[in-house]
Amino acid sequence: MDNQYSIVEYTRDHSGYRCGYCKSSNANYSHGMHAYCLTVDHYQGLIDRGWRRSGSYCYKPTMHRTCCPAYTIRCHAPSFHLSKSQKKVLKRMNNFLAHGTRKQSSESSTQQHCDGGSESFPEVAVQHLERLGSDGEEKKPQITTLLDEVPLQEERQKASSRPPHEDQVVGSPSSLASSESSLNASKKMKTVSPGLGADPNKPACRKARVKRLERRQAKLQRLQENDASSSTASFPSSGPSSAIDARKKDKNAPKSLEDLLNESITDSPAHTLEVRLVRSSPASAGFKSSRDASYAVYQRYQTSVHGDSEDRCRHVQWKRFLVTSPLKEQHPDAGPSSGLGSFHQQYWLDGEKLIAVAVIDILPCCVSSVYFYYDPEYSFLSLGTYSSLRELALTRELGREYSRLAWYYMGFYIHSCPKMRYKGHYEPSFLLCPETYSWCPLPPSVKKLDVNKYSRLVENSSEEDTEGTNIDIDKILVLHQRRPMRYGTFRELKGADEALDVVVREYAGLVGKTAACTMMLSLP
Repeated sequence: MDNQYSIVEYTRDHSGYRCGYCKSSNANYSHGMHAYCLTVDHYQGLIDRGWRRSGSYCYKPTMHRTCCPAYTIRCHAPSFHLSKSQKKVLKRMNNFLAHGTRKQSSESSTQQHCDGGSESFPEVAVQHLERLGSDGEEKKPQITTLLDEVPLQEERQKASSRPPHEDQVVGSPSSLASSESSLNASKKMKTVSPGLGADPNKPACRKARVKRLERRQAKLQRLQENDASSSTASFPSSGPSSAIDARKKDKNAPKSLEDLLNESITDSPAHTLEVRLVRSSPASAGFKSSRDASYAVYQRYQTSVHGDSEDRCRHVQWKRFLVTSPLKEQHPDAGPSSGLGSFHQQYWLDGEKLIAVAVIDILPCCVSSVYFYYDPEYSFLSLGTYSSLRELALTRELGREYSRLAWYYMGFYIHSCPKMRYKGHYEPSFLLCPETYSWCPLPPSVKKLDVNKYSRLVENSSEEDTEGTNIDIDKILVLHQRRPMRYGTFRELKGADEALDVVVREYAGLVGKTAACTMMLSLP
């Protein structure tokens, strides 16, 4: 059986929890579900509907009710442009590496990174995963092992076959060419018997996908020759690589993100910085060998920056929230060389001292920031901002390999909490409308949030959430007694249960009909 399936359990826990931003004791509301396993496509769809994971717990703020509405925010990486303050951070790092200069940053600790708020993890996630205890670790293999033996009778729609989002940016001709070459290289040669199949003496028929790639490549080539059309001006399809070529011709052009990150230091630098991307789930050899060092940095960060007690930042908590992941490793055709899934991006000083770790997910359309922690001794380097810029550069690099991947997701933007507004400094950024799940430019959205902390961001009053309405709950995919089936079949087996119908319908509206009909909802 194809192991690209997802299993979730909707908790529907909607009690008020402590808020780490406004410090309210019981005004933080969200919907939640435990993810035993998730495909990267399903999780991409979930974060595009306002969900976010903390370890294996996924939660979605109840926007109209919670004390501090949290809007999903993302930046278009190919179009990203540096601000003066961001350039200063990069130059400060380069000066430190070249000369060992230690100049204290004026940046506050809460401006250090996308998750630099006053609370490490959402309280609802902490309580949920602590209640699971060891059972949370044991359920997954029990379910998935049996699923491998139980064929799913109905053909499931795969999330990867969905049409791309309208706002998806088309890659450059070079990236399309690399995609095509990878596709051709993956084809298997077959011997055709006389009278059967294609005539081996005639040219092979090209697949529709290859033809589409060729047409797109030709179109993009024409656009480049004509100096690009107005539709590509705001989101350049050429990407960072062509921008670098253009600056070679214009020495007066401002330096790009890549220019500053890769700037030649000196022949004899005081320090070296190595950035390593290691897969955390399933754990790679690089992750395993650095596990103790990574946890030690996390513990110093939590106690110093967040003021946590040692009991609150135990090894089990670090593993539960920052190592354990429901995301399945995936290596799509023509995808990025790293593959997709959950990773740690590690920052090694002089090849031997780990000073910072970024926890990230690499998904079909984005790099999603999960958490960041660093050694407080190096806070003068503004490592939070520096790592965000590194993650943007990683997104741009992966996008050159895999044209779908063009976005950097920074978690939640919380306008009602002023110290969390710095996420909007990465331009151009967009917020997710909580009612239509369409992406809206940040500047006009901020004006709405200045008036009301909860707001519909889309101007068009007739636009609706088509994924969350008119759902036939009989078609929802469920898992009952380790057997996958449609909810309609489940109701025939178990009898009518109006209360459960309400829960299942609520779940489907929150995750969207595409996910509801392809993810398995675990039912008792």
